[in-house]
Amino acid sequence: MKPHLHFMGIGGVSMSGLARWFKEDGYQVSGCDQRDGAVLTELRLAGIDAHTGHHPEHLRGVDQLISSMAIPDDHPEMAAARRQGIPTRKRIELLGDIFELRQAIAVTGTHGKSTTSGMIAALALAVADDPSVQLGASLPAIGGNMRYGRGPQLIAEVDESDPGFAELASTIAILTNLEDDHIAGDYPERRNYHATLADLEQATRSFARRAQAVLYCADWPLLTQLLGDLEHTSSYGFSPDATYRIHGLQLEAHGSRFYLHTPTGKYRVELTIPGRHNVQNAAAALAAAALAGYPLERCLEVLARFSGVGRRWQLWGEIENALIIDDYAHHPTEVAATLQTAKHTGRRVRAVLQPHRWIRTARHWPALADSVAQADEVLVLDIYSAGEQAIPGISVDLIIERLKASGRQVSHHSHASATAYLAATLQPNDLIITLGAGDVWRVAAELVQSNKGRSNDASRR
Repeated sequence: MKPHLHFMGIGGVSMSGLARWFKEDGYQVSGCDQRDGAVLTELRLAGIDAHTGHHPEHLRGVDQLISSMAIPDDHPEMAAARRQGIPTRKRIELLGDIFELRQAIAVTGTHGKSTTSGMIAALALAVADDPSVQLGASLPAIGGNMRYGRGPQLIAEVDESDPGFAELASTIAILTNLEDDHIAGDYPERRNYHATLADLEQATRSFARRAQAVLYCADWPLLTQLLGDLEHTSSYGFSPDATYRIHGLQLEAHGSRFYLHTPTGKYRVELTIPGRHNVQNAAAALAAAALAGYPLERCLEVLARFSGVGRRWQLWGEIENALIIDDYAHHPTEVAATLQTAKHTGRRVRAVLQPHRWIRTARHWPALADSVAQADEVLVLDIYSAGEQAIPGISVDLIIERLKASGRQVSHHSHASATAYLAATLQPNDLIITLGAGDVWRVAAELVQSNKGRSNDASRR
């Protein structure tokens, strides 16, 4: 009989995907999370005993305790496991177990991981033999973020915020970019952080060196410096030196067209998701497909129908010709890229920004303010803590005052006041976009839902 695995923090997107995979693989699986919700409900329906809250009693009959990065080592449930002699392991170690069982096509980087790995997963589903999938976002084609396959390949998104990713050994490693994020600097927090950028760079190089083949974006000079001397390495991007080179780009409001020059020929690519950054993501997916031996002509057909992954330029609805969109962008570079895409539609862009994590905000708030300044109007919500302690002197007032000083239209809101204000001032040419890795998406959802309610009331009169 396979061991009983207990997942602390099972409600997280990566943890829930791993729990489901091991359940499908014949393990007894249980878990717990601080908050109840839709994810825990779905896990219970899948036959996983998912508890609300943490307690040492959950360890009864458990063979291994798996913890997410959010769980501190001195947590009472973790301490109880050690006292009882129950082995404790990190989430990334369990992902490594799957890497040993499958041929892993692994995607990491500061930005674009979810979309790129989602694209590769969509291609694999069309042309590969029953692949497994582990993503950090929901992919409509698999009805979630996980697919258990019995074929040889695994498509996996790898979170670079966990230093343990350096130890993963993949068949093909894809590195989309590398930037200052998940760096603690002078702050003591280490659950989701590297101590320094140099530490992150070292971990990234270690991850790449363990791969049989490496593919990286040549548009990021830092990646060329870190990886350019490794064997079995190829690149993609707009750079003229890229092995898989983007050329002839035509950006459109709701998609793009471009050519991809490859070692075997030139291919015309069409996308139905917008943005220059998604062109890079698509080039990465096609390059990875070529390295994996997938038929590129078939892959082009699949990619032309790819509609994205959850919380990445996700259209919640349309209200009297105004578009309501949500996006996971939370780093200044991501916010800038997303708002460039929004501005390209020609609409009035009204952004609802929710800064994510105290340390990230403390280190990046000036750049975050400057990146969101592209919007015609900015609504700022309070910082989403993600379990971090508040930092004295840090608040969204810093962002708001910087935006005001540059002449931007900006205001401070709660979820409720943002929703009410936008509902009352919505214009037909608006593009409302919620930005952040926390729960800012609720504003988009509630806007659309409240409008449906009004529409239903009007139809009954």
